[in-house]
Amino acid sequence: MLSRRRFLSTVGAGVAAASVPAQEPKPGGRKKMAIVTTEWRYLSHAWHMGERFLVGYPREGTWHAPPLDIVSAFVDQTPANDLSKHRAKEFGFKILATIAEAVRCGGDKLAVDAVLIICEHGDYPTNKIGQKRYPRYEFFKQVTDVFEKDGRRRFLTTSTCPGIGTGPRRWSRRRGGWAFRLWPARRCR
Repeated sequence: MLSRRRFLSTVGAGVAAASVPAQEPKPGGRKKMAIVTTEWRYLSHAWHMGERFLVGYPREGTWHAPPLDIVSAFVDQTPANDLSKHRAKEFGFKILATIAEAVRCGGDKLAVDAVLIICEHGDYPTNKIGQKRYPRYEFFKQVTDVFEKDGRRRFLTTSTCPGIGTGPRRWSRRRGGWAFRLWPARRCR
């Protein structure tokens, strides 16, 4: 059985690369990606996945650098050990105040080819059985709202939570877009 950790580590690059481009890329050009996350600190999911897009990762015995550049990020919470500001300065991308600004890179139109949404850490309320209520759907909805307002109706999503996979899928179908849930996993709510 495929573990959640292995799934997230192998699918992250594929999800971002499979996103429909905001505009026709130049032949051989690199695509632009925004990261939308709850926290970016050492050993967090955003750190693990973000670092792979920033510096690459080993694949089949060689070092692989994904053909994507991180151009902006939205980080909801910044604890004392936050790394997002340091990484933004080191790699030259912007940390913006809202999700819409991050997806538009501070401008007024969609400016990225892919958005990586990671909601796995942070100080959020819990439900009646003690599970954290991360803002996964809310973040996804804000990203897709920008896509729709800027004339883009197609997007791809993967989900480890039925609450995410079924909610956005119904939402996008009503508005003429499409989304996939690639991972049927445990109940999140």
